Amino acid sequence: APIVDDPAAARPLPGIVELLGPLADRYAAVALVSGRPATYLASHAAAPGVRYLGLYGLEEIVDGRVLVDPRLEAARPAVEAAKRDLAADPAVAECGAHLEDKRYAVAVHLRRVADPGRWAGPVGEAAARVAAAHDLEVVPGKMVWELRPRVRSDKGDAVRRVLEESGARRLVVAGDDLGDLPAFAVAAELGGGLRVAVRSAEAPAELLEVADLIVDGPEGVRELLEHLLS
Repeated sequence: APIVDDPAAARPLPGIVELLGPLADRYAAVALVSGRPATYLASHAAAPGVRYLGLYGLEEIVDGRVLVDPRLEAARPAVEAAKRDLAADPAVAECGAHLEDKRYAVAVHLRRVADPGRWAGPVGEAAARVAAAHDLEVVPGKMVWELRPRVRSDKGDAVRRVLEESGARRLVVAGDDLGDLPAFAVAAELGGGLRVAVRSAEAPAELLEVADLIVDGPEGVRELLEHLLS
């Protein structure tokens, strides 16, 4: 998806979703793995045969139902309290950072802030302080800090599950943020995996450095998927 100021407005690049169903027909598995809720993925990238793993694999849509790790449900009161504390924090309130409610996590974004460089330190400190007060962990990203329950799961764990359940012997994984590094690590462990970094003005250097292939933006991802389908 192209990068946009409002996280809720992010949508797949035209032409990409139409490729997913045919790819799922041809390959062992096609999965969208994200920190966003599984329902968000399914509603904006609906395609037959595709797996939707949200919240780093702690949610998945199976037979039309959202299966959630029960430990997330137990931690919801802590997430709600953290959201209230972040909204009341002086740094977050003064800079106008956007709070994204993910039900089982809350994220604070600086993308729409006038001077994000000035506020990155104070907001990052606030995120760490609030997370510690409610026994949550902080997952940093591109101008964003996500506070979520200390329930072990990352994109690497989700990708391993897809591999095991599908019987796939090769892996192509594409990503554009720090949260994709664990999935890249799984591709490296396989030996035959392909790590695809999506270049943008905000792509972290760590991701680009370990990639086997770098494509330019969502357009590059679309071209890669077209190649895999052809």
